[in-house]
Amino acid sequence: MRREALLGLLLAASAAQAQTRDIPPGHWAEGAVQALIERGILVGYPDGTFKGERPLSRYQMAVTLYRAYLTWTEEVLARVRKTLEEQGVAPERVAELYGRVADLLEVVPGVQKALEEHGVRLEALEKDLEEVRQALLAAMEAQGALKDLEGLKGALARLEGRLGEEGNRLAQMEARVKALEAALSELSRKVEENEAARVKDAQATGKRVYALEEKAKALEAGLASRARAQVYAGVEEGGPFGGLALEWREARVDLGTDRVEASLEAGPVRVAYRSFGGREEALARYALFQGIRLVGELGAGDGRYYFGAAYVEHEPEGGLLPGVHARIGAGAGLVAGEPGRYFLEVQGGARLGPVDLALGYGRYWGLGAGDTPFSALSATLAYPGEGLAGRVRLAYAVPQEDIGLDRGLLVEAEAELPLSPFRVSLQAGYREGLLGEGVASHVDRYRFTTATGFYGRVRVSYEVRF
Repeated sequence: MRREALLGLLLAASAAQAQTRDIPPGHWAEGAVQALIERGILVGYPDGTFKGERPLSRYQMAVTLYRAYLTWTEEVLARVRKTLEEQGVAPERVAELYGRVADLLEVVPGVQKALEEHGVRLEALEKDLEEVRQALLAAMEAQGALKDLEGLKGALARLEGRLGEEGNRLAQMEARVKALEAALSELSRKVEENEAARVKDAQATGKRVYALEEKAKALEAGLASRARAQVYAGVEEGGPFGGLALEWREARVDLGTDRVEASLEAGPVRVAYRSFGGREEALARYALFQGIRLVGELGAGDGRYYFGAAYVEHEPEGGLLPGVHARIGAGAGLVAGEPGRYFLEVQGGARLGPVDLALGYGRYWGLGAGDTPFSALSATLAYPGEGLAGRVRLAYAVPQEDIGLDRGLLVEAEAELPLSPFRVSLQAGYREGLLGEGVASHVDRYRFTTATGFYGRVRVSYEVRF
């Protein structure tokens, strides 16, 4: 069986190499392509080449995503089965331990109380006897005569007899105290033995609980990493829409009637594609460092538009100021072989309790003829809750050329409500000659429009996990 498995691995590796012979050695995507081919997610061409520069059709993308879905599902189910088959912790031993300790603790207060009572009685007896002796001697000295000495001696003898009796009682009490001390010593020894046993059992129980917690964490991580899908439908000012969204770890795909989006993150690298509103854009990002990051971005848009951008970002975790996030960036484009579409963007914000406030300014130099240059101010207040989430956004833009509008205004509010297994997203806003969400993006960039008035959007999605 091992020979067969080894032979299968060798054949898979050789097949992957045979289908990637046209990939230059050391290429940044070489390892990823070979891994996907070995898993059967990607396949090369019959002539043994991969043709990595050739565009991918939507049909090829659909087949590739389906293969990836089957592979990911099989791996996740195998991990979950393995975790569930491992043995957990039985609580009977813990209950027995607590019962034994409680029985011992009920005896200790009674012993201590008995010792305290005997101590007080012995001290009182010795004090009374001493007072009797002192009173007798004082009486003898005060009389100044010896004729009654015999009588006094008799009284003293009687008192000494009483003292002897009390001494015998004292000896009996001391014997009882010694017996109680011996009982207490034995009890203490048993308590120490049981305490040692309890500590030993607690340590063993702690190890088992820790092992169980680790298994639970692994199971939760496995469940969280499962692929999930959302089927959604809704209505907006443009009419009804619907689609399917797939997500697995850092990979996301949204195939809708109103838009197509796909993104993948792998460490510092992120690639994305978006198409909606009559615009398309593909980009790749690479980030250096943590806390304060240096980010480079390259991309392409429709109309033979190629662009590059650079950013400096301050993250809320790991930066110089915890909870504060900021970004400054600049970029330029190449449109039909001519430079243009420059931009400058500055954003900053902070977490204020459960909400996040962000302010921004941007300047865009367009090419005219609908590609309007403008300056824009924006503010966003977001509540990124695990269940209910919401966002309020305000944008104000001023065109830098005569387009018949002096300014544009946009006010928008969004809310997402969990109604498991459904999620309902609501959006409402007011637009006065402005649409879009930013400066740097080609797809989402602010654009001026003649449309003015209120608008809304409702989306209902159903989520399933694989």
